[in-house]
Amino acid sequence: MFQIKEVVLEEEKEILTTFLNEYDLDYELDIDYSILVYYQEDLIATASLANNVMKCFLVTRDFVGQNITGLMFSHLVNVLSQKGVNHYFVFTTPNNKEVFKSLHMKVLVTTMNTVLLEGGDDIHNVLGNLKKEYNIGNGRKSCVIINANPMTLGHMYLIETASKECDELLVFVVSEDLSSFPYKDRFEIIKEATSQLDNVTVLPTLSYLVSKITFPKYFLKEDQLIKDEQTLVDVIIYKEYYTKIFNIRRRYLGEEPLSFNTNKYNKVLKDHLGDNLKIIKRKKAGSKVISASLVRKLIKANKIEKIKKYVPLATYNYLLSEKGQEVIKKIQSHKLGRH
Repeated sequence: MFQIKEVVLEEEKEILTTFLNEYDLDYELDIDYSILVYYQEDLIATASLANNVMKCFLVTRDFVGQNITGLMFSHLVNVLSQKGVNHYFVFTTPNNKEVFKSLHMKVLVTTMNTVLLEGGDDIHNVLGNLKKEYNIGNGRKSCVIINANPMTLGHMYLIETASKECDELLVFVVSEDLSSFPYKDRFEIIKEATSQLDNVTVLPTLSYLVSKITFPKYFLKEDQLIKDEQTLVDVIIYKEYYTKIFNIRRRYLGEEPLSFNTNKYNKVLKDHLGDNLKIIKRKKAGSKVISASLVRKLIKANKIEKIKKYVPLATYNYLLSEKGQEVIKKIQSHKLGRH
């Protein structure tokens, strides 16, 4: 009755894009798999994947209520399963929440504009397993969440300051691999740099915090609204799940005089966490605020020796390694970003 067709050819992608545009929706550039659903010769529905995030669900009005969304959902789950991926997410509007709940998706966060759901696994189970893997107890803790692209003496100062003020500090490293320095390398650098701090445990954020589980542009049209929703969902997930599962009582942040968006993110955190958030004044080297972006600028300009006064030895030694040399080449051949 209904035929599912995978989008492979460029002309099929154009059909998909036109179909979405007809309903005032957008095709998203991070999509890596899409399907078109036909009834006889008529295109009636579509859905896509960006890694393990389901998005761009659309069913024409005449076929609403005929379980087309369920059909597409099952197909995408099967595609992910064949890749060995059994944990997935979907963003949708609040009015579609019940549709995905009926497909056994669990609601993580609901805001006025979006709903984030997950399937195939549960955040309590995922974070519970992470807690066991790193042998983390139930005592009160503080935390720092950093990307460290790369780790600087500013990050080190933040971690050292927090570790002096608490019994146990968790340093969550952003697991998303969208930075110049690969996640695995950032993680190892931070572990090495903090190895002398007995009360510090370094662990990944996983998929939930500061993640590429991005908000779909196809139904959130304004860039600022997307950023605001990303910030809000990130903060709610941290507050509702990470603080409770890991018994985190305080989060430490470095102040952010250089980035409007990060400064705004810090403000939203402060609004939601209140006294459970402490913002630390940024460390300087002379008159310069130490930042990862400054280090990357020096790499871009091939001033590697000057980096020494801004980074811990673990970072500098990494830059001299074979892996580090590859990162240097990458940074020098690409346009610099903020993070």
